[in-house]
Amino acid sequence: MTTLSRRALLAGTSLLAAAPALAGAATQFGVLSIEQSSAGEPLLLVPGLACGAWALEEITRRLSPRFSIHALTLPGFDGRPPIEAPMIPRICADIAAYVTERRLERPLLVGHSLGAFIALKTAAAHPELFNGIVTLDGYPVFPALAAATAGERAATAQRLAAQFAVGVGDPVRFRETLRGFLAARMNDSRQAERFAERAARSDPAATAAYLVEMLSADLRPELVRLDAPLLALAATDSYLAGRGEEEISAFYGDLLAEAPKFSVLLLREARHFVAVDRPDVVAAAIESFAIGLRLGHA
Repeated sequence: MTTLSRRALLAGTSLLAAAPALAGAATQFGVLSIEQSSAGEPLLLVPGLACGAWALEEITRRLSPRFSIHALTLPGFDGRPPIEAPMIPRICADIAAYVTERRLERPLLVGHSLGAFIALKTAAAHPELFNGIVTLDGYPVFPALAAATAGERAATAQRLAAQFAVGVGDPVRFRETLRGFLAARMNDSRQAERFAERAARSDPAATAAYLVEMLSADLRPELVRLDAPLLALAATDSYLAGRGEEEISAFYGDLLAEAPKFSVLLLREARHFVAVDRPDVVAAAIESFAIGLRLGHA
């Protein structure tokens, strides 16, 4: 396991200044909807379940002085039309094609939750394309199912997905489901309410289908193919809330053990939506990680 430099993290904080968020209309590339910020080092940003690029706009604002942000919205989310399952392999292929066709030189790949799962799968399939990967409380396997069999993961995935599938044809019920889901995963209930209103534009059936694909899978064997360093930002008040920090670090270290180069950074006072609860620390950690990559010791 590599170690994230605390000194670099503090240095990175001073480099982050206020800047405009994503501007301009989104462009379509394959199944992806992509918004881009100002010029700089390329960074691809993949949001989580039922969210559009807006879900990560605060860290986009903080990082855009240094990075050219390419913020994705996945099909079926935020009013975008869904695609047929399996969705995640097609999304991963289009991310790789986008990097290649737009000639982005080994960008940083950052994802939250479902977006982190997609980032790991894409980078494992195309290790030559990326300079580094940052996951925001997202893992190669659902933490609660880390010790489960494939059959147990599939059954749990179907059960959890059914909570969102009940919203098909019932927008009010879908919004209420999202409201409860988000309120349990953010510190600020008012922010959760705002997110729920926007996330309700997503397709309930697609939301459920993404859960089935992600929660049924286990990417741990694929991590060995990663070439770029991986930084996992893990919330202390998320999946392992109430446990000690040493135990949390060890648990996530075990999940990522197949990755050749990885580090785990715990985010205190943060739930699952770490970029909402602690945008300052998340942005500084990404900036610090990028500095380490440039210096060759991330």
